[in-house]
Amino acid sequence: MTHGQDSGDGALSRREAQERKDRLKAEFGSRLRVLLDLTGLSSREFALRYPAYKDSAIRFTYLPGKSLPPWDFLHDLLTEVSRRADDPAATQRRTELFTAYRQVLVDTGADVRGSDQNSLLLRLLDGEEVLRRLGAELAEVRARENQLRLDLEEEIRRAQASPGVGGQDRRHQLEEETRALAQRRDALVRRRGGLITELDDCRARLAVIEAAEGSGDLVPVGSGGGAGLHQTSVLPPPPELPTVSEPSKSGGRRPLVLIGAAVAAVLLAGGGAVAGIWATGTEDANNRAASPKPTTPSASATPGTTASSTPSRTASSAGATPGTPAPEQRSWSLIEDLVPMDTYPEGTKRSFTAGALTVNNRVYPKTLYAFEAERTWQLSREYSTFTASAGVSDSTPSGDVITFTVEVDGVIFKEFTMAPGDTVKKVTIDVSEAFRVKLTALESFSTHEGYGAWIDPIVTK
Repeated sequence: MTHGQDSGDGALSRREAQERKDRLKAEFGSRLRVLLDLTGLSSREFALRYPAYKDSAIRFTYLPGKSLPPWDFLHDLLTEVSRRADDPAATQRRTELFTAYRQVLVDTGADVRGSDQNSLLLRLLDGEEVLRRLGAELAEVRARENQLRLDLEEEIRRAQASPGVGGQDRRHQLEEETRALAQRRDALVRRRGGLITELDDCRARLAVIEAAEGSGDLVPVGSGGGAGLHQTSVLPPPPELPTVSEPSKSGGRRPLVLIGAAVAAVLLAGGGAVAGIWATGTEDANNRAASPKPTTPSASATPGTTASSTPSRTASSAGATPGTPAPEQRSWSLIEDLVPMDTYPEGTKRSFTAGALTVNNRVYPKTLYAFEAERTWQLSREYSTFTASAGVSDSTPSGDVITFTVEVDGVIFKEFTMAPGDTVKKVTIDVSEAFRVKLTALESFSTHEGYGAWIDPIVTK
C-alpha cells in the first residue's frame, strides 16, 4: 500500500512539474506575442523578412509556448522592434528579455551539459554572450595594437632625428608590449574560433531535433537569413519519387509500348514547333527577369548566375522600339559603384584589395580580399538587400581560418569562419532600414598569407 501511494505521489509530482514548465513557456510565448505586435508585422510578414523562421513555427510553436525559440529569433524580433519605433527602452528591453529567456530555460530543466533541446538552447545563449565579450575584448586589443604601431613609428622617427639611450628604451618597451598584445590577440582569436565551431554544432543538433519534432514543417535553427550569427544550413531531404508497380501480366506491357511509340512519333513530327515554342518562352522569361537589373553588363558573376542573362538583355535592347526608356538600375556593386566612407592611415589597418582571386579552384574576377580588413559603406536606407559570397583563397596555409563579419548599424548580422577549400558561402541580408553596412575579414593566425574574400558584393533597391 505504501509503495503504491509513493508511486502515485511521484506521478502527481511529475505531472505538476510538467504543468509548471508548460505554464512558464506559455507565459514567455505571450511575451513574444507582445513584441511581435510592437513590430507591426504579422507572423507571416516576419517570416518573409527573416526566412530562417517559418510562419507555422512562429504561430504554432513559439507564440503558444509549445517550445522555446532560439536566441537568434529573439535577436531578430528585438531588431525589428527597434526599427519600427523609436524605443528609448530598447537596451533595457533587451536585457530583461535576455534574463527572462535564460530563467525560463533553467526553470524548465535546461543544463549546459545536457543534450535535450532546451539545454542546447541554453548552451547557445550562454555561448553567444561569451562570444560577444570575446569580440569586445578582441576589438580593444586591436585598437591598442594600432595605437602602439603609431607610437612605435613616431618613436622611430624621433630616434632618427635625435639618437639617444632614452629613445631606444622607449622603443624596446613598445616592441615588447606589441609582441605581448599579438600573443593575446592570437589566443583570443583561437578561443573565439573554437567557440564559433561549438555554437555551429549546437545549431546543427537543434536543427535535427526541430526537424524530428516538427514533422519537417519547422525550419531548422540557423538555416537561413535573420541574425543567424554562425548559422549552418541543413537542407531538407529530397522528395521521394513515386514508385510505379510493374504489371503482373505480360500482356499489360503492350498498351504502354504502343502509347510510348505514338508519343514518340508525335514528338518527332512536332519537334521543330516544340523547340521553337520553348526557345521563345525562355527568351521572353529571361528578358523579363533581366529588365530590373543594371544596363551595364557585369564583368563577373556570383555563383549561381547564368551566362544567358547578358545575351537576353542584348536581345531585349535590340528588339526594343525607338524611344523606349532603358531599364532602371536596380543593383549597385560595392566594388565598382559605391565608395567606402572610411579611410585608414597607412600602417594602421590593411584595407581590402579589389581584384581577381582564386577560391576553391575557381577564379572570381570581382572580389574584395585581405588578410585583415574592414570597410564601411553608407547606404542611407536607400537599398533593400545586401548580397555577396564569401570564401578563402587557395593560397591560404592549411589550418588557417578566416572570420567573416557583416555588421549593420553596429549590430552583427552575420559572422562565420571558413578555411581553405570550403565551399563558397552565399550571404543575403535585409538592409531596407540600414544606414551603414560594414564588411570585415580577419585571418586567425596572422600569417599574412591567407586571404578572405568578399565575392561580388552588391546592394539592391
